[in-house]
Amino acid sequence: MSISTLRRSVRSDLGAFAWDKWAQLGVFAPFDRPDRRAMDPEALLLFTFEVGRNDPRLFDEVLDWLLTNEKLVSVQRLRNLCVNDADRDLAEAALAWVARQRPRAGFVTPKRQEQPAEPTPLFRTARQPVKNPDPTYLSYGFVKPDSEPSGKSSAPDLSTPINFTFRMRQLFGLGSRAEVFRYLITSVDAVGAQELAESAGYAKRNINESLTALTASGTVTMYELGNERRYVVDRIKWGALLGLKPESSPTRYEWPRLLLSLRQLARWVENPELDRLSHYLLASEARSLMDVLEPNLAYAGIPSNGSRPHGEAYWSFFEQSIEDILSTVRAAFI
Repeated sequence: MSISTLRRSVRSDLGAFAWDKWAQLGVFAPFDRPDRRAMDPEALLLFTFEVGRNDPRLFDEVLDWLLTNEKLVSVQRLRNLCVNDADRDLAEAALAWVARQRPRAGFVTPKRQEQPAEPTPLFRTARQPVKNPDPTYLSYGFVKPDSEPSGKSSAPDLSTPINFTFRMRQLFGLGSRAEVFRYLITSVDAVGAQELAESAGYAKRNINESLTALTASGTVTMYELGNERRYVVDRIKWGALLGLKPESSPTRYEWPRLLLSLRQLARWVENPELDRLSHYLLASEARSLMDVLEPNLAYAGIPSNGSRPHGEAYWSFFEQSIEDILSTVRAAFI
């Protein structure tokens, strides 16, 4: 398989995955079956800001959703989940776009001192020059057609498992308490503060403060295991209070780690320099990418394919590894 063929496969599968999830969160689009895994909206936003660069309609409809549901989105958490400048530029541009459409203190973004000298097209699939660029995106170095929001998005259906995160935010607010409680009630086992901090997208100090308050209120139970404090909620009691049924209760998944890996993959395959590399160098670059992806993929339940071959032979191994990852994505985690 050539890099161009792999690129098309990654674009297609990750784009379809994004459409399916967003349709269940309120974007105007069809979906096949409802998911039971509670989605992480900020991790999904960062993922879609990257893969949406190959699908202008997806990108614009997600911006429309963000404009419609901005009160349900944590700006702090979105920023906390960014891992590099590419993430931050796309996230800040989207926040600034919402702020321009509907000014709100929570969506105020840092002003750029100067416009980037050479802005790049936001959409990789664009064939024609953009005659009327969006001024907000231009200030962040992206040439994007200026367009009005579609107004087609709706609020998430809070009765569905995939939207459980939003329900917790309506109950606890946008801070770390909502993320802590969402994590605990969708977990089978008791967990520690560090594990909660990594998934919740907040500093451990914020998580400890929330755990202290929730424990003091009797909402969360704490016990010590060795030198570590572990936390748990009574899932049966809270499930009954929230009207959660065993056959349709939301379940937890490590979305931040998986969606980070998928957006890193999506960004890697779009590098035009890959098309000019020899088979040996391409295999070497692929090996370096997997060194980055594998720890988070393993944490998200997608193990590596075992012993790696050397030299050019690694490319075939890499192709199969990516196909296995995409097959997991296609399964839609239902």
